[in-house]
Amino acid sequence: MTHGIGLKHISVKVILILLIGIRWSFGAASPTAPVFGVHEVALSASEQYANPYTDLSAEALITEPDGKTQRTVPLFWDGGSVWKFRFSPDRPGAWTWAVKSSDKGLNGQSGRFEAVASDRKGSIRPMKGFPLHFERQDGSPFWFMGDTAWALYTDSAEEKFDRTQAFRYITERAAQGFNVLHSMLLSEAGWGNAGGPPFADLAAEKINPAYWQEVDTRLGFANGKGMVCGLALAWGDKRKVEPYAWRMFPNVEARKRYARYIAARYSAYDVYFIVSGEWHAEVRTRNAPIEDVRREFFEIGAVVKSSDPHGRMICIHPMTAGGSVREFNESGWMSFGDYQQNYNNLHARILESRQFNKPVVNSEYGYFLRDQNGDGVPDKDNSTSLDAMRHATWDIVMAGGYVVTGFGTTYFGGNRDPGPFDLDAAKNDPWEKQIGLIKQLFEALEWWKLEPHDELIRCAAPRGKDRKELNVTVPPETTYWCLADPGRLYVLYVRGLNDPVELTLPEGKQAWRIRQFDPRTGDWKDLKMAEGKTFAYRPPDVQDWVVMVANSQVSKP
Repeated sequence: MTHGIGLKHISVKVILILLIGIRWSFGAASPTAPVFGVHEVALSASEQYANPYTDLSAEALITEPDGKTQRTVPLFWDGGSVWKFRFSPDRPGAWTWAVKSSDKGLNGQSGRFEAVASDRKGSIRPMKGFPLHFERQDGSPFWFMGDTAWALYTDSAEEKFDRTQAFRYITERAAQGFNVLHSMLLSEAGWGNAGGPPFADLAAEKINPAYWQEVDTRLGFANGKGMVCGLALAWGDKRKVEPYAWRMFPNVEARKRYARYIAARYSAYDVYFIVSGEWHAEVRTRNAPIEDVRREFFEIGAVVKSSDPHGRMICIHPMTAGGSVREFNESGWMSFGDYQQNYNNLHARILESRQFNKPVVNSEYGYFLRDQNGDGVPDKDNSTSLDAMRHATWDIVMAGGYVVTGFGTTYFGGNRDPGPFDLDAAKNDPWEKQIGLIKQLFEALEWWKLEPHDELIRCAAPRGKDRKELNVTVPPETTYWCLADPGRLYVLYVRGLNDPVELTLPEGKQAWRIRQFDPRTGDWKDLKMAEGKTFAYRPPDVQDWVVMVANSQVSKP
C-alpha cells in the first residue's frame, strides 16, 4: 500500500516554507521607485556612539542601470541606530547600491531597486540651449514664480503657525500658480517645530532628528503640490538673537558637516540649495576680512555640491548693501548668475548679472504692504502699494529675470507684520492675482527665446529714476522696456507715458499682429494691424500696459 500526503494535510507552516523557498529560488522582488521620486533606504548601525552625527559617516555607492556609471550618496543619521540614504533616480531601470562605513552593521549592506516611469517632472536646472532660463529635469519649460516662505518648516504659537497652516499655505500658493518657495532650514528667529529645536545643543553639534523629520513632511508635501523649494541652510549673524546663525557653529568643520548633512538628507527632493541667507552679515559680526569669510562660503558650497549626487542648483543670498552675489560665480558651484536681494535700479541690476549666462533671480525686492512697526504705514521698498509691487516685478521680468515675491502677512510666518500669520488677508488678494497674470502671459509664449532689446523701443519722454513713496524706494514713474525674439515676437512694457513709443521692426514687408494686455486685469485687446519698419503705440492712459507685436507664426496667447 502506498502512503501519500494529501494536500489537505499540509499545514499552513509548510505552505509558507514552500512559498518562501520558491520566492528565494527566483530571487526576491526588488522595491520600486518612481523616476524623479524619492527612494529611501533605512539601515541600522551595530555599534554605539556618543554622538552619531559627528562620530560616524557612511556612504552608498549607487550604480546606474547601465552597470557602469556610479554616484556616491552620503548616509545621514536619523535617530537611535537608524541611518538612511535617499536617492532620486532620473531614468528607469535597475539600480544597485552598496554601503561603505567603519560601522560593521552598515558596511557591506547592499541592495537594488527598480525605477519606473512616472508623471513626476523633477527639480529645476538651467534650460538646455537657453541657460538663462529654467526647465524641469524632464525637459519641460519652467517659468520660475517664487514666494517667500522663510518659516515654512517651523512653528510659532504666538504667530499661530504650524504644520496645518503650512499645508494650507502651500496648497493655496500652488493653486495661485506659484511653483517655487524659498525657505530657511534654521530659523533666524530661533523657532523650532513640533519635533523640537533643530539642534539640542548647537555648540556640541547635538542634532535633533525629530525636527528634521518634520521638515521632511512639509517639504514632501510641497513637492507633491508641484513646488520646488529653495533651502537656505543658515543665515549670516545679523547681531540679533540668532541661535542658529552660521557663526554659532563651533568651527568651520562643523559648518561643513552640517552642509553635508543637509545635502544628504534633502538633495533627492525637488529643491535647490541656498548656502547662506545674507552671508555678508558674517563679515561684520566675526570682524573678519571679507575675503576670508567669502572663501569659507566657497568651501561650504563645495561641500554641498560634492555631497549631492543629483546636481541640484546652488546659490547664496546677499545683504542689501550691494544686493548681489555675482562674485560667487568664481566658486565652481554657483548655478545662478545672481540671486539678488536688491531694491534699487531693478531692471539694470538684472541686466548686469546676465553676463554669466545663467538664470538671474531677484529673491527679495519687496514684501507686499508689510508694516513691521504696526503704525499702519507700509514700510518696505517697492511694497507700499499694488502699483509699486507690480511695477517692480515687471521691471525685473522685462530684463529677463525672475522673482521671489513676498507678502507682509505670510513671508516670515507672521513675524514681521502685526498680528499672527494671515494667509487670508483680503489686502493680499489683488497682488496674488496680478503676479499670476505675469506668469500666464509668458507661459503662453516661448518666453525663453525672448532677450532684452530695450534699444529697439524709444520715446520722447526719458525713462525715469527710482523715487520715494512713504519714505521708501519705489520704481520709476515712467519707463518702457522691450523683450524680443527679433523678426518674430516683441513684448513691450510701458508706464507713465503721455507720449507714444516707437518700436523698430526689421526691414521687409511683413504683417504684424498687435495685441494690448492689461497687467491689472489680464484682459486682451486687438489693435490695428501694422506693416512697415516701425510701429508706434500710444498708451490709452498713464497706467502700465503690455503690447505684443507678433508675426503670423506666433499663436495668440
